[in-house]
Amino acid sequence: MQTKWQEIIAELKKAGWTQKAIGDECGVSQAAINQIKLGLTKEPSHSIGEKLIELLNATTEGG
Repeated sequence: MQTKWQEIIAELKKAGWTQKAIGDECGVSQAAINQIKLGLTKEPSHSIGEKLIELLNATTEGG
């Protein structure tokens, strides 16, 4: 069962975002995003979580 963070990253990837681009937007490395995607980071920091949600909202609302 994926966490909401893994689902958010999967949705962003479907929308054309790369892990590097997601990381750049969140101010972290591609490796950090990959760890979240793989479930190695169960709960990202509050600021990263907020940014992931913002990116998802902007992507699903058409920018």
